[in-house]
Amino acid sequence: MSFIEKDHTADILMHIRAPDITGLFADAGQALMKTMYRGTAKPVQEVSVTVTGRTLEELLHAFLSELLYESEVQNVVFSTFEFQIEDGKVSAILRGEPFDAKIHGGGTEVKGISWYGLSIRKEQNEYTCDVLFDV
Repeated sequence: MSFIEKDHTADILMHIRAPDITGLFADAGQALMKTMYRGTAKPVQEVSVTVTGRTLEELLHAFLSELLYESEVQNVVFSTFEFQIEDGKVSAILRGEPFDAKIHGGGTEVKGISWYGLSIRKEQNEYTCDVLFDV
């Protein structure tokens, strides 16, 4: 897992790095869950999602938005992600456990995923991006 929080005036800005695109998507998902929840979640419940987009940035934004939605609606803290990424489509299996305030409480409410500055770059042997979580 490779992400760090960077300084931002009002929201939460995460810088994410991974050796490949699936790793980048997984680390972005981890960054979102670690922002919203504390503690760890066991992968005991499974949800499948599919999103579409024309670019990698659109796919990442759509995935993170769907992850946020599923976590809130299903009341689940996701901990692992399995991806199949094809041209214009991401299919993912999200695994986690039901939210328990004693274990997962104390995170930051995320309202949405911002498009501001969302750009996936390939730098040497890794992919990087900055993702802004609206809080």
